[in-house]
Amino acid sequence: MDLVVSLPRLLVQIDFASVFSIFCLIAFIKTNVNFPERTNKTFFFACFAVLLLIISDNFRFVSARMDHENIYRYISTGTGYSLRATYLFFITVIANRYRTKNNLLLAIPLFVCILVSVISIFPFGHGIMFSFSADNKFIRGPLGYLSHIVCFFYAFLIIFYSFRNFNHNKFEPLILIIIVIAASLATFLEQFFNYHFILSQVLTSAIIFYYFFLATITYKRDPLTHFLNRQCFYLELSHHAKSKMVLLSMDLNNLKDFNDKEGHLAGDKALEISSQYMSRFFDKYAKLYRTGGDEFMAIFPRADVIDVKKYVKDFQQALSETKYRVACGYSIYIPGENIEKIISLCDEKMYTDKARLKGL
Repeated sequence: MDLVVSLPRLLVQIDFASVFSIFCLIAFIKTNVNFPERTNKTFFFACFAVLLLIISDNFRFVSARMDHENIYRYISTGTGYSLRATYLFFITVIANRYRTKNNLLLAIPLFVCILVSVISIFPFGHGIMFSFSADNKFIRGPLGYLSHIVCFFYAFLIIFYSFRNFNHNKFEPLILIIIVIAASLATFLEQFFNYHFILSQVLTSAIIFYYFFLATITYKRDPLTHFLNRQCFYLELSHHAKSKMVLLSMDLNNLKDFNDKEGHLAGDKALEISSQYMSRFFDKYAKLYRTGGDEFMAIFPRADVIDVKKYVKDFQQALSETKYRVACGYSIYIPGENIEKIISLCDEKMYTDKARLKGL
């Protein structure tokens, strides 16, 4: 009788914070208009997968304590294997959010894992992935590590895609590596040391942390070019006020003409292509900012004017192969000088360069 009373209390104590946190995150997802709808939906599905995993882990924990083989343990084990892979699939889709539009190919390993897990639940499939002895002891089948393999496959893709996002966000790979290591450690402890509920708690914390990390980054960045915004530019200047640096002012020529004559999609394309060239030539040496509609700034903390002059020349020469032109003006800042005057000097040089590019 004591066991019957204490077990529900134990499960509530273990799960309450995780379930409450997931529902809070779902509320944030439903009210967040800064993420694309596709990204919000993917996060929602990942939250749903975690909730189902928590429920599945509870059933598995209870059914594992029965002294005989039972259908509840088969269902909870197969469901748990499927949901772990499903969760990581959704995180993979989010990490690859800038590129892949059709994720059916990416989902093939997940479908295989779910199919084998479900088949293993039924009597004709017992032993393929797992089974249980008459006294309810776990027996791993020939495909017993399929779910683990699929999960590690998606974990690898998560880290790989995060490095492909490096130009958009330099800290995302570090965040996702930490999440993957924590999830791997939790899996190891559950598999080999008979711990319970660790992985579901790690996955709950991971999705919350990842969501708010991306939300913070989104507020700091321009959604079209993925450059940092104007507020971040002035914050960075204040952080480097005591250091020597070179500032670069840039302006995309004729953006208004693209918008008026070819439509705003053409204007967006001009901004995207120009920003891609900026990233290609400046990103190794500077932080890039979109400070206005067609205005950009770059901060070079460890370069001198000669270096920046070469970077600008290479950038404008490469961009000349397109139909877009970006005027540039740069100047060095010495600690103690008026930073606004240095920015104005950069702008003056940029307008001079703009006139040169227009042939005036």
